[in-house]
Amino acid sequence: MRIGAHVSSAGGPHTAFPKALAMGAEALQVFLSAPQQWRLPALSDEQAEAFIAARGEAAIPVFTHAIYLSNFGSQDEAIQEKSVASLGGYLEWAGRLGIEGVIVHVGSHLGLGFDAVRDQACRLLGTVLERAPEHVSLLLENNAGQGNCMGRSFAELGSLIRGLGDDPRLGICLDTCHAFAMGYDIANTEGCELALTELANELGPGRLRAVHANDSKGALGGVKDRHENIGEGSIGYDGFRTLMAHRAFADVPFLLEVPGIDGKGPDAENIRRLKQLRDEAGAPGA
Repeated sequence: MRIGAHVSSAGGPHTAFPKALAMGAEALQVFLSAPQQWRLPALSDEQAEAFIAARGEAAIPVFTHAIYLSNFGSQDEAIQEKSVASLGGYLEWAGRLGIEGVIVHVGSHLGLGFDAVRDQACRLLGTVLERAPEHVSLLLENNAGQGNCMGRSFAELGSLIRGLGDDPRLGICLDTCHAFAMGYDIANTEGCELALTELANELGPGRLRAVHANDSKGALGGVKDRHENIGEGSIGYDGFRTLMAHRAFADVPFLLEVPGIDGKGPDAENIRRLKQLRDEAGAPGA
């Protein structure tokens, strides 16, 4: 179980590696382009070479998060086309740079209902997978249930994966805050076991490939996507200790997306907290 973090790519994506190592990270998540713009990743040959060299030197798993604008449930053909192009571009860059997986929010059904747009989302994601490298995972992220977002439950995520022919490249990134907000009581032993049994039944084995480790400012089932520092929210230290002791997470990297002690994002203190909880839970280290 590696403890990592989302790290700023200011100065170029390759600069995220020394920042991550400086805070004690054992895994890394990074943006390859501005997450709130449609602009595709556009690394120069020099930047790509610098990234590959830094990745080799750091020797830690790397994930990238797709942009936030993609929506595979949109009825706007322009949005559909941009979403396919953006995610496809991210997967191609991931293959070139040696990145393990691309994490993506599927989007919103915009009030039509999940069942009404599920086939469309699968068709569009299938188009993306047609150009995706064989060795890069596409990780669908669960959401907190806010608005009309798709992927709020393990059943919805499983339905999407089955609709894509159970492609082996498909997996999920489980966000702890989002799951808790949706009512999955992962903060206690019984609730955690129930949630992970449901996950395994809906998705099948081997689909859980990353965790966004975030405490929750909101209450259980509160449907609020509000991340908190580890131990300072409703999941709490005991909740994360319980979670990390579960066998399902033994080989899964934990990636922090917390506000940070100083409000500047994931930091050494949050990594220290998770490492200590990992030790207390008896989970395997990096």
